[in-house]
Amino acid sequence: MKIRLEKREELDMEEIVIQCQKPESPMMTALLKQLEVYEGVFVGYQAGKAYQLYLRDVFYFECVDEKTFAYLENGVYESMSRLYEWEERLKRTKFVRISKAMILNTEKLQSVCPTFSGKLEVVLENGEKQLINRHYVAMFRKQFGI
Repeated sequence: MKIRLEKREELDMEEIVIQCQKPESPMMTALLKQLEVYEGVFVGYQAGKAYQLYLRDVFYFECVDEKTFAYLENGVYESMSRLYEWEERLKRTKFVRISKAMILNTEKLQSVCPTFSGKLEVVLENGEKQLINRHYVAMFRKQFGI
């Protein structure tokens, strides 16, 4: 794949043009999915107010008491989407399921460390620690590239 970046002063906003032979190829599908996540927005609720949030800012989604929450650096927001809906929407992106109740954004990882019980412990950019359940370790390793 060849990547070319052109500076054009006359543009009022960035534009990405992808030229390819097979738009349905796995590589193109994954690339388009990542771009969608980068620019993707969703509505999160906090203290009765609705906020427009970027997916790229989400550290993880977690299900607690049958409610789904998005954890960002600046707060926790409730999502009206269920965790399985987020999992489906975020397939082939940098988000990966790490437990029955959590989907993690691997772009927000600082480090990964194995534990004695076969799990992995991750440290996020905000210093928070999370455990990757043994059932999800293989999938995480594959997605994260370790």
